[in-house]
Amino acid sequence: MTPNRTGARPRTTGVGLPRARALALGSLAAFAARALQVRLSVGPRRRHWAAQAGLGDLRLVALGDSLTQGIGASVPATSWLGVYRLALENQTGRRVRLDNRSGYGARIADVLADQLPVPPDAERVTVCIGANDAGRTDPETFAARFRALCRQLPDGALVGDVPVFRWGSRVPAAAELAAVVREVLAEFPGLALAQVERHTRPRWMLADLSGDFFHPNDRGHADIAAAFIEADPRLGPAVRDRA
Repeated sequence: MTPNRTGARPRTTGVGLPRARALALGSLAAFAARALQVRLSVGPRRRHWAAQAGLGDLRLVALGDSLTQGIGASVPATSWLGVYRLALENQTGRRVRLDNRSGYGARIADVLADQLPVPPDAERVTVCIGANDAGRTDPETFAARFRALCRQLPDGALVGDVPVFRWGSRVPAAAELAAVVREVLAEFPGLALAQVERHTRPRWMLADLSGDFFHPNDRGHADIAAAFIEADPRLGPAVRDRA
């Protein structure tokens, strides 16, 4: 912009400011809509898993939080548990009877109080817990509760550590609890570690996140599924290599 002949700069109309404001408001509205869509999936997902509990003959018991509910995945089949279930069915030729006891917002204390005991006829057990404890449950308390959980799991159970957090103040706490899981799990040689933290290290900061920018999208859920498939020695090597 250059001065006019009088030396004064020409007046601007301010048209750009309302346009920028409108774009910002539109972006916020789109973000809010995507986040709401994820939140509104909680009830339907819970009902979906409840309907699966009586179907099939290979009983898989899943303990955990909203990750195991499949929140953030576009459909239950693309959640990490849905992908792992399909790998089991393809490998065994049997239909999996999925007993998904996980709960949205669950912490380690909720697993102990509401999701146990594991029934004796369970042929597979998975555990994925700790994300909601990060930054909210101190590591010593978490370790004690996690140890109490491990004592109640059958040999062969697959236990995930805590996924990588992409952003926010709880990133270090999540990494700390992931280390606690691995340390405690080493005391229980009959249990298998699913290396969720390693498999969820980000390629790009937000590439694996759903509309609420917290829960994983289909790609992020596939990474978690790969950790559990890799950890399951009863799945064939070809299945694990594809994970």
